[in-house]
Amino acid sequence: MSITDYLSVCIEAARAAGQIQREKLGSVSVRCKSNPNDLVTEADTASQTVIEKIVLTAFPNHRFIGEEGSLTALSQQGTASIADEYCWIVDPLDGTTNFVHTCPMFGPSIALTKGTDILCGVFYNPMTDELFSAVKGGGAFLNGQRIQTSSRTTAREALASVSFSSQTDSQSPDLQAFLKVLPVCQALRRTGATALNLAYVASGRFDSTWAFTCHPWDIAAGILLVTEAGGAASKPDGSPFDFSDPSPVCASANGALQRDIINTLNGNEKR
Repeated sequence: MSITDYLSVCIEAARAAGQIQREKLGSVSVRCKSNPNDLVTEADTASQTVIEKIVLTAFPNHRFIGEEGSLTALSQQGTASIADEYCWIVDPLDGTTNFVHTCPMFGPSIALTKGTDILCGVFYNPMTDELFSAVKGGGAFLNGQRIQTSSRTTAREALASVSFSSQTDSQSPDLQAFLKVLPVCQALRRTGATALNLAYVASGRFDSTWAFTCHPWDIAAGILLVTEAGGAASKPDGSPFDFSDPSPVCASANGALQRDIINTLNGNEKR
């Protein structure tokens, strides 16, 4: 099986989930998960169901991790570690709060991994019909056209984006980082969708983004998009990260900007 076969199924699943989200927009019931700001709808669960069906029908020996459910597979492989297997990592609807409020900044994020390698990944915005895709070693694309990160190399000229946890208070690292970077960057944005932020960095719309509270399904596809588009990614302190852990992430258009943003996040910027 070639990587283009994997990507084709990934795209099929993302578009199927996007269709569900278009159909259900504005007509869903909403419930809370971990707190009143952490929302889920039947669009989230229906999207995950269709993604899981498509990818595991095509690849029944693969594993599947989705935000709206525990580890599942149509064909179990004993107690082998996920790290040794092909595994689909899925956020069926990144930006659920946006979806609930009919703000058109949401969509499915799907990645296929093997070990520590992200083989292919997709983020799809069904409201704009923008499909961001990438394969390892093959570049990143938006609706079939190659994309690359911006050429900006300093925080002073950067349009950056930030992600906040659904539970943010005055001591949250996300907010502390925001306050450090706000006076330094040209401008800051918050979309409410971590995967979308990463896709926008990959396409040059944003120059940098970071998130201190995220899960594998938030970042797996987006990290591949950024790195295949020529960008850099690490933890906000500059150390390497393991996408399979609930790990903070920082991604920028290039290594020079990444160093400047990381210095700023850690209070080491040069004024």
